Amino acid sequence: MEGWRVALALGVPWLTGTLGVRALWRNAPVGGWPLALGYGYFLGLLAAILLLRAQVAAGGPLDWTGPTLALAVLGLAGGALARRRGGLSVSCWNPWRAMPGGIERGLFILLLAWLGWRLFLLAQEVWLRPLYPWDAWTTWGVRARVWSELHQWVPFVDPQHWLADASGSVYTVHAWEYPDAVSLLALWPTLAFGAWHEPVAHLPWLGAGVALGLGFYGQARLWGASPLAALIFVWLLLSLPVLDTHIALAGYADLWLAAVFGLAVCALLQWARTGDRWQGVLALLLALACPWIKREGLVWALLLIPAVAVVWTPRRYWLWLAGGFLLALTLWWMTGGVAFTVTGWGEVRLTPEVIQLPALGRFELHYHDIWEPVVRNLLILGNWHLLGYLLLAALLAGLPRTLAEPWRLAGMIVMGSGLLMLFVLFFFTEAYLWAVEYTSINRVFLQFAPALLFWVLTVSVSYNPVVSSRQPPADAPAQNG
Repeated sequence: MEGWRVALALGVPWLTGTLGVRALWRNAPVGGWPLALGYGYFLGLLAAILLLRAQVAAGGPLDWTGPTLALAVLGLAGGALARRRGGLSVSCWNPWRAMPGGIERGLFILLLAWLGWRLFLLAQEVWLRPLYPWDAWTTWGVRARVWSELHQWVPFVDPQHWLADASGSVYTVHAWEYPDAVSLLALWPTLAFGAWHEPVAHLPWLGAGVALGLGFYGQARLWGASPLAALIFVWLLLSLPVLDTHIALAGYADLWLAAVFGLAVCALLQWARTGDRWQGVLALLLALACPWIKREGLVWALLLIPAVAVVWTPRRYWLWLAGGFLLALTLWWMTGGVAFTVTGWGEVRLTPEVIQLPALGRFELHYHDIWEPVVRNLLILGNWHLLGYLLLAALLAGLPRTLAEPWRLAGMIVMGSGLLMLFVLFFFTEAYLWAVEYTSINRVFLQFAPALLFWVLTVSVSYNPVVSSRQPPADAPAQNG
C-alpha cells in the first residue's frame, strides 16, 4: 500500500502538470508530449508543495491527500481542455517519421538505450544510498525529516531565538533561512509513505533528472532539431558527471535550480523566436519558482529581464537601449554606486567596492587571480566532459550573428549575463575560495549548465518551420523596426 500511495503522490502532480501544459497548445507541436512531461513534472510537484503549504497555513494537517485530490480535479479539467483544444493528439509524436535512414534510427536506438541504462544505474544509487550530501544532511533533509517525524509544520528559526524559546516547539539548523521548497520536495513522498524513509525522499531527484531530459528534448525538437540531434544534446546533458552526481547523491538543491532555470531559458528563447505567449507563460512560472528553490535563484531569474526587454524593444531602438545602459553604468561608477533601504527587506548596497543584498549577503569586491583552478575545473578535469569546449565554439560561432535576430541577441544576453555573474562571483568575491579549493564552483556552474547547453543547440541548429504546427500568434512581441 505504501508504494501505491507514493506512486500517487508523485504521479498525480506529474500527470496534472503534463495535462496543464498540453492544454496550453491548441495544436500538438512536434516534441509536445516530451515537452509537456518535462515541464509538467516540475510545475506539478511545485504546485503540490505550494498547496501543502496553503493547507497547513489554513489550519489543516500536514498531509498529502488534500493537495493530491485538488490536483486530481485540476488534472481532469486540464485533460478535458487539452482534448477540446487538440492537445491530446499523439500524431506529431513519432520520431521515426523524421528519420530517413536505418543508420540514423540505429544511432537513435543506441543513444536511447544508453540513456535508459544510465538512468537505471542512477535509480539504483538513489534507492540504495542513504542521505549523504553535506547540505542535505545539515539543512534540506533535516527539515524534511523533522516535519515527517512530527507530522507538523514546525518553524525553523535562528539559533538565538531557538535558545531563547522554552516551549521546545521551534527548531534550528545552520542555514535556517534557506527557502523551504527543496525540503518540501523531499517531504512530499514520505507523507504518502507514512514515515520517514530516505530512499522514498530521494525519488523526486530521480524524477527531476528524467523530466529535465524530456523537457530539453521536447524544446529541442520544437526548435527544429532532428530527433537524433535532439537526443544527442539530451545525451550531452544527462552524461555531465556533475549533473549525474547530483541525481545519484539526492538531496542538494542545485539540480532543481539547474532544471527549473534551464527550462525557463528554453521557454524564453522559444518565446523570443516565435512569440508563442504560452512559452512565455512557462518561462515566467519557472523563473518565479527559482528564488523559492535557492536564494541565488533570485539572481538567475533577474538575469532574464534584460533579454525580455530586448525582445520587446523594436530593433531601431536597440542602439538607444545599449547607450542608455552604458550611460547608467558610467553614472553608477562615477557616483560611487547606490545604497538604499527596502522596507521589510533590508539595506541594498551596490558600489564598485561592495555588493550587499539582504537575501544573499554582503560581498567585498577585490580581484583574485584564479584562472588556473577555473580552467582546470571547466576544461581539463572530468567534471563537464566537452561542455566547456562546446561553449567556446558556440561563442565564436554565435557572436558574429548576435544582432541578426532578436532571439539571437536575447540568447547572447542571457549567456553573457550569466557568465559575467559567475566571473564577478568567483574572481571578485570571497567565493574565489570555492574555486581554489575545488568545491562549490561546480555546484554553482551546474545551475547554469542546462541553459548554456540549450543555447549551444540554438546556435548549432537552424530553425526549420516544417517541424512545428504552430504559427506565431498575433500578439507576438516586436521582432523588428
